Amino acid sequence: MTAVDAKALIAGDLAERRRERLQHFRPAWLLTAAIPIVGLVLTGARDDFWAQPAWILGLQALVWGLALFALPALGLGLWFPGRAARLVLGLLAAAVAFVVAAGPALFDMSYPTGMEDHPIYQVGCASLTLGAGALVLAVCALSGAFVQRRRSAGALWLAAAIALLGVLTTTWHCVITGLDHTLPSHLGAGVLMLLVAGLVGAGLHRRQRDQA
Repeated sequence: MTAVDAKALIAGDLAERRRERLQHFRPAWLLTAAIPIVGLVLTGARDDFWAQPAWILGLQALVWGLALFALPALGLGLWFPGRAARLVLGLLAAAVAFVVAAGPALFDMSYPTGMEDHPIYQVGCASLTLGAGALVLAVCALSGAFVQRRRSAGALWLAAAIALLGVLTTTWHCVITGLDHTLPSHLGAGVLMLLVAGLVGAGLHRRQRDQA
């Protein structure tokens, strides 16, 4: 009688489930990535984009990677790092999101503001952050992304990715860098998007799990 390698069978089954999930959500991921890209193509990036400090550009690239790859992989059950790694990842995402949203004026108050701030610009940036996030939230909801993990924590990782995408979309459009503008209309709107996406995701997770 041939011995059955239970560990190999379980690992193979998990790998197959990951492949199925990846194949299922690839169109949704492409649509999610297209939302900020199409917006940038239609309206153009900020005029001073390449004049930004290199460290800010590097952090922005890191946040794009977190928002489009690392956090969705956790939320969809495609990646299973240990508890310590998840904690570090969550803290890293929060820290770099705060710095990117606030902008270089967070460390250099003399950094040029690009243009004079006005309340209408604050409303516009907040609306752009929430609008971009809402589009990604709709894609996640319609694709069933929020119910892929047994625990609702998966929905929170997706909510974080949604909020980051909204913040980054606005950051790449807006040239105003003063903290009195970026803190409420970039960071504040991002936090609001995180709360909304988290509540919607947790609600969908609970409702659809109960129906299963």
